[in-house]
Amino acid sequence: MVRSASTLHAEDDDFGQPGILVREVFNDAQREALVDQVAGSLLGGVRSPVLECAFDYWKNADANVGRRIEEKVRTSTVTTKPAEGMGEG
Repeated sequence: MVRSASTLHAEDDDFGQPGILVREVFNDAQREALVDQVAGSLLGGVRSPVLECAFDYWKNADANVGRRIEEKVRTSTVTTKPAEGMGEG
């Protein structure tokens, strides 16, 4: 057993299998459920710069799903923000 830092290799691919799962295994309903689940999780308080990293991560796995997640999060944060002065008790 050896303890050493992980070394990246040219054949390493963090996004190939997730991309195949999303594009070739999931059907439209499953892709939509994935988008809803991920966007809902991100709306739970994730902020910049982590939010942008999450968008990039999903776009690397599948550009269309990543774009849809980003759109859903960005439109939800715009439309669900309380008006100024609202929510104060």
